[in-house]
Amino acid sequence: MMSIDHSAENETLRARAAATGAAATAAIDWFQAHPGRLHQDEAALRRDFRRFGTAARKLEAAATRPMCVSVFGPSQAGKSYLISALARKGTERLMAVFEDRALDFVADLNPEGGQEATGVVTRFTMKARPCPTGKPVALRLLSQTDVVKIIGNAYFSDFNLEDEEPPTPQQIGELFARLEPKAQGSAVDVLTADDVFDLQEYFERYFKPQAGVRALSGGYWARAAELAPRLALADRAELFAVVWNFIPRLTALYQTLVGGLDRLGHAAEAWVGIEALVPRETSIIDVRTLGDLGKPAAGEALTLVTRDGRKAQLARAEVTALIAELTIVMRDQPWPFFDHTDLLDFPGARSRENFPDPRGFLEQEGALRSVYLRGKVAYLFERYCAERELTAMLLCIGPSNQEVRTLPAMVKDWIDATHGATPEDRARQDNALFLVLTKFDQEFEEKAGQAASTEGRWTIRLNASLLDFFGKAHDWPRNWTPGKPFANSFWLRNPNFIAKHILDYDTAGRESGIRASEAERIARAKADFLANGAAQAHFSDPEKAWDEAFRLNDGGISYLAASLEPVCNPAIKRRQIEEQLRGLRRAMLERLARYYISGDLSVELEKRRGAVRACGRRLVACAGDQKFGQLLRALQVSADTLVGLYYRIETEAASDETAQAEGGPALGRRPDAQGMMDALFGDGPVTSEVPAPPRRARDQAERFADAAMEHWMEQIHALADDGPLRDGIGLDGPSAATLAEELGIGARRLGLGQAIAAQVRKMSAFRARPGDAAAKPVTAAESLINAYVDRLGFDARPLAARPQNRATGKPIFAPPPPAGAYPKLAEEPSAYDQTFYVDWIAGLFALTDENVSFKDGEAVDVEANARLGRLIAALE
Repeated sequence: MMSIDHSAENETLRARAAATGAAATAAIDWFQAHPGRLHQDEAALRRDFRRFGTAARKLEAAATRPMCVSVFGPSQAGKSYLISALARKGTERLMAVFEDRALDFVADLNPEGGQEATGVVTRFTMKARPCPTGKPVALRLLSQTDVVKIIGNAYFSDFNLEDEEPPTPQQIGELFARLEPKAQGSAVDVLTADDVFDLQEYFERYFKPQAGVRALSGGYWARAAELAPRLALADRAELFAVVWNFIPRLTALYQTLVGGLDRLGHAAEAWVGIEALVPRETSIIDVRTLGDLGKPAAGEALTLVTRDGRKAQLARAEVTALIAELTIVMRDQPWPFFDHTDLLDFPGARSRENFPDPRGFLEQEGALRSVYLRGKVAYLFERYCAERELTAMLLCIGPSNQEVRTLPAMVKDWIDATHGATPEDRARQDNALFLVLTKFDQEFEEKAGQAASTEGRWTIRLNASLLDFFGKAHDWPRNWTPGKPFANSFWLRNPNFIAKHILDYDTAGRESGIRASEAERIARAKADFLANGAAQAHFSDPEKAWDEAFRLNDGGISYLAASLEPVCNPAIKRRQIEEQLRGLRRAMLERLARYYISGDLSVELEKRRGAVRACGRRLVACAGDQKFGQLLRALQVSADTLVGLYYRIETEAASDETAQAEGGPALGRRPDAQGMMDALFGDGPVTSEVPAPPRRARDQAERFADAAMEHWMEQIHALADDGPLRDGIGLDGPSAATLAEELGIGARRLGLGQAIAAQVRKMSAFRARPGDAAAKPVTAAESLINAYVDRLGFDARPLAARPQNRATGKPIFAPPPPAGAYPKLAEEPSAYDQTFYVDWIAGLFALTDENVSFKDGEAVDVEANARLGRLIAALE
């Protein structure tokens, strides 16, 4: 648990974040009041502003939390020594205080063993907080949606799912049909619709390519958000079980753990007695305690107490599973920066597994513990990053080849959130990432066949630990700030490990000096290191780093702590949050500005042209990296998702009140109501005695077309927030947002939704077999949307009405010449792909120009427009 810092600067920042969250809520209210201005954008806008509001609330909470330095890295990378050395005063023991009792953290509390021992975050702090009498152990708990994320993370990351059939639209429809009659009239606990949408954001961000996640994108989440808060625990477990494909063992685990949280009133924190930690062989922080998870008697019961005095007994294994964080209050302050900084020790990142047959595997002894632990360890880091908890990071990397393939993306997510996604962004922040190269003494172990010179050894180490491992997929190691590499690396050596191959020891076992017989070899190694180009690039002071690693009985910890001191500054944390808040408000502003009518088209045109040209430069780079096809695919819809949408519309049509009011669902060729009236009654006006015919039905074709367009709009706008996919393609957030905006406006202006509905009616004029009912509508929507993405609608225009490709002098997307005699081939192949890229980007420019004057043909609601203008002004 953490203390709260209510300094004036933090309160000002908190209030600004709160105002941003309020603006997001006000925007959603405006969308609800004026849906006619949004058309198929409404779903995407609601989703974006829910996400903006959630982000603002997380920044609001982060603004008053203490500074935190995280210690992170792969399992067995040498983090334990770093933690113990930073958290103790000099050579004294690290003593943890629980009320009036002090325990030796290493000897009494920390689990033993050579393997990774804990599955919780441990917070080392000097700030004690009041606790219930007899319950001095402070715990921060997972939430019920955290449990869904952990189980889902494990399912998608640790199992081979090739033989798993994802849930079908029919199964999902049947699931809702079973559960909707069981719903209460109001929420049964603290779960909200926003919490469910947060689950959607999580799974679509981290596991979007998975078939099981794609299967839920056809409307599951919107219906679940409305239904889940009103379901009892057992029914809610069934609803969320679709995430892990209804595996009974995982569903039972969810029900057990969330049942425990329910008995605690879903409190975010709780306290427990010292018996939870000692003896350490049965400690709730020892991963071995999870071995009883899922068993009828999951260990002895512990009594937990919440802040409001609520008590509940939970099995020891269940408590272990539900802990997010354990607080250790240090008796002695080791470094001055602990006045305002806490140290967070994360469990080591683990390689993910590829277990076959999830159902069969989970029946094995210990399988549930293993799977849940891996999901939890991965998720904890994601959660703390999402909550903007981590200001600085000590990234520990050992000397061996790196096996945790997910680690680079995890670190990049943290860098993007705290420092910025680009070198330019990072140049505005103090570097708070410390690369700690551990087990330095192992570099001097002589191996058979090893060259006498060690110069190559340092290149190998830096490649394995930094450049190859982190730098293959991301540019930050070589381009931290514009034109400059990452240069905040440190060596660390653990003096507790006896290194007699290079050091001498006194009678007390303390290091006394470098062995005389090794002095020359170590001097040569130092000279090789200082001459190494990679060392010069990635250490700010290579000689200092070397000398401090050889400091006797220290190993470089004092140098690291001294270097950390300037970064442990609350002002740095505030700058990080301010920059994130600025970016959030900018994104909100860009999304809202499209709907504000200023009356000055020339100003709007120049603004939009500037944005789309910046986007165009990114697209050129994307094409140069041969990723343009990947971009187009990300902008296109898949048939699988559209099938789910079709069945959702079909299921809802019969019961939807709006559909019934509009005349009920209709599909196929629409009867000509006026023609029938003329044939039966003549062409004169209908008398007052005859009731007017009902207003034209909005048939199933239109409803499906609208749903398809809404889904597509959500998908392309989500690209702006999908960091890994967006970065992989080569776009930044503003460029991706601009691209999505202009594509969406152009699609509406060109009547893409109406074209889909018309094509669906045409293709559905004849009855299909029940199993084939979705094929034709889905084909129509998929082909029309994806054709628009490919050609931006210009292929439907005469050649003379299209913009010109300046390089070729031809209209964009010009068809190839008709086939005839053998063509004349040039010595060099034609750059047909480059021609297409230029055509597409030029088409986007032209599309934007035409979009500027498009206001959907609606009269302007002056008051609504003024209200939106005030909202925009508040964000500027």
